[in-house]
Amino acid sequence: MTTTNNASTPPATPSEGLRDRKKAHHRNLLIQATGEAVMNHGVRGTTIDRIQQISGLSRGMISLHFGSKENLLLALIEQLAEEYTENWRAAVDHGGEDPAGRLLALMRADFAPAVLNRRNMVIWFAFRAETPANPQYRPFVDSRESNFRQALTETCRTLSGPGNEALADQRAYALTALLEGMWADFHLNPDSFNRIEALETCVLVASRLFPEHSF
Repeated sequence: MTTTNNASTPPATPSEGLRDRKKAHHRNLLIQATGEAVMNHGVRGTTIDRIQQISGLSRGMISLHFGSKENLLLALIEQLAEEYTENWRAAVDHGGEDPAGRLLALMRADFAPAVLNRRNMVIWFAFRAETPANPQYRPFVDSRESNFRQALTETCRTLSGPGNEALADQRAYALTALLEGMWADFHLNPDSFNRIEALETCVLVASRLFPEHSF
């Protein structure tokens, strides 16, 4: 005869579930309000008073959920970085096993409106400008250390073939610089930026870097 272990964690009660949903809602509301403040006033101009005014939540709620403004700023840029990673990984998952298709998916993902939009670019560049004085932001905005850069490099190495690692790394560097340049162009010219033309330019460069492959 077997016995059942009833020492496992009991399921959440309805009131606990509601409390958790409210907590998540308030956290997200504060992060979104911080993003709006950074958009309009920059990182240094984002104050607790402005976050409170935009979110409609009290100063105590900010302290309860994040402890400090700095933690809230970190939560904002971390959220953007996570959304960016989720976007390109989903694109690669649908790109198939062909390395040329994977490279195309990586490049196309960088122009998706979900990540390349006015709000995200203003916030991303604002945090990037702060990295010399606030190095804790660097892991979230430094393309050289990103998982995206690693995936791009690995794909370029596959396309370049064995024994061509150094050349492949140069190609990945070139494509990274090209994509960053496209983001900077969008940041400065969001109304006239053409996503299709930008992607076609990236594909043209990739076809010159890897002439033996079709994109």
